[in-house]
Amino acid sequence: MNYGATLHGWAFQQVLRHLGCESVVIDYIPKSLTNYHFKWPVLEALRSWRHPIMLVRRVAQWMVSTLANLRKWRKFQDFKRTRLVCTPRTYNMKSLTGAASIVGCESVEVFVCEADVIWKRSVIHGFDPGFYLDFPASARKRKVAYAPSVGKDPFPSAEQRKFIEYIKRFDAVSSRERSGAEYIGSMIGREVPYLPDPTLLLDASDYAAIAKPPSEKGYVLLYASMRANVNMIREAKRYAKRLGKRLVEVSNFGINRFIFGHKVIDDAGVEEWLGLFMNADVIICNAFHGICFSLIFHKPFFAFRRSEDDWRFTGICTEFGLTDRLMEADGRIPKEVKEIDFAEVGRLRAIDAERARRFICENIVRYAKGASDGWV
Repeated sequence: MNYGATLHGWAFQQVLRHLGCESVVIDYIPKSLTNYHFKWPVLEALRSWRHPIMLVRRVAQWMVSTLANLRKWRKFQDFKRTRLVCTPRTYNMKSLTGAASIVGCESVEVFVCEADVIWKRSVIHGFDPGFYLDFPASARKRKVAYAPSVGKDPFPSAEQRKFIEYIKRFDAVSSRERSGAEYIGSMIGREVPYLPDPTLLLDASDYAAIAKPPSEKGYVLLYASMRANVNMIREAKRYAKRLGKRLVEVSNFGINRFIFGHKVIDDAGVEEWLGLFMNADVIICNAFHGICFSLIFHKPFFAFRRSEDDWRFTGICTEFGLTDRLMEADGRIPKEVKEIDFAEVGRLRAIDAERARRFICENIVRYAKGASDGWV
């Protein structure tokens, strides 16, 4: 139910396919989400009963968006069924670590940990073995890490030793952020390349081929991911008014249409989400992949941090020389800001994409093609 996570998985499969290699995604529910109610999140909100104010807010939010979330859930299921090649069975940590083989992966020669913040240590759950390929089916198979993130906080010494134990089992390792690559490299004693998020390896035309844009064009798109930053919403409204454009929000916060009085789309599928980015004039967001798709579709953007030091936002904006587009959570959108040189952004993206494809070819494709079926 996460646009960025779904699209970077889809994008990575497209890149592999372009390079002559078929792949399958292990349909895996990490232990941190094993009991999460994706289809009926109002049930999840009830877990906040110890905090009455939070309980009221969350129940109100999901009571408004329950039917919309159900539509969204069905659209995500359709995307998974029609556009992703996944295992026919869904696994959790217990079933994954207890299975000698994975249904649908019998011909796989290379296992890949692919992108996103899968190597961040959870204070509650620790490391997730599934995201470190620590299960029987991956034994004696090639293991590759393509651009996972470790988070911004150093691991405590005991967890650092566990992390190193996991990483030493990999044949090739990389990280999505420069800071993460340097941190992992310092732990394992060798250089670790930093590689772009898989979404940045495709062009706008690749996404346009599956997008479902709305009939409306020329609006300011607000993408509120995970958190409804009230300051960001108010800044987005002010900015849209300044430009004389309509504000359209895509988020889970359908209640915002009543609180703030602007259009909210809380049931968008993946294809519709892409279409909303395509037809927007400006993007305002608090999401890493909101930044990615602003760059892909050549849209001016402002990204509001979720925390004081969001390493993901800092990393990608620094790499493209766009730190002036990065706002503090309580910041203000400036009245004047330098225009984004998308030609330069494209040049830098092309360099990064070439490095990424070289890594993929050398560490994944050549080994998969050496097998009879060529599967990852």
